[in-house]
Amino acid sequence: MSGGPAATTPSADDDRFVRRLVRRETTVSRSASVVVAMTVLLLVAVAVATAAVVVLLDQRIAGIDPRTTIDAAVRAPAGLVDAVVIATGAALAVLGLWFLLHGVLPARRPRHAVRSTRLGVVVDDEVLASAAARAARSATRLGPDATVGSVGRRTLDVVLLPASGVDVDAAAATAAVERELAAVEVAPPLTTRVRVRPTGRIDG
Repeated sequence: MSGGPAATTPSADDDRFVRRLVRRETTVSRSASVVVAMTVLLLVAVAVATAAVVVLLDQRIAGIDPRTTIDAAVRAPAGLVDAVVIATGAALAVLGLWFLLHGVLPARRPRHAVRSTRLGVVVDDEVLASAAARAARSATRLGPDATVGSVGRRTLDVVLLPASGVDVDAAAATAAVERELAAVEVAPPLTTRVRVRPTGRIDG
């Protein structure tokens, strides 16, 4: 009786491991942003600490007395210091907002996961777009350059470029693309959109 739960534990651990690997392959790492942010904060902290020590020791930095710089800023024309403070604050606010959005908003690689019960499979969006374009081309019997596919996070767009005066069956192309997607079961699911460019092409 005790063998039942123990037998299911490795399977659950494997599933979590596979999901972690798939998430790592489909999302962009934010390590670089964290390193940049921490480096900037460290440099600012070092600069402030150095200036404070120099003032306490009555020394100069590269021949410049920090207290002289502060006194000159205090004696600056009215409004100049306020403008500098506002400009600096706005720059810091923009930088902070960029780091915040970069850390909160999802950032994904141009890839989708393919559902599998045992393996973690990741497919590039270009491969999915090429397969969808090929399926639409086979259903409509268009030429190699007459279908263009593109993949977003939730949509798969296929554009048909028939020769001028040639009618194509967009419904058949849509059904073919949907069958192609159903065969691989990508995650997150994609919504198929097949369009026929009304201008057409002129084949020489």
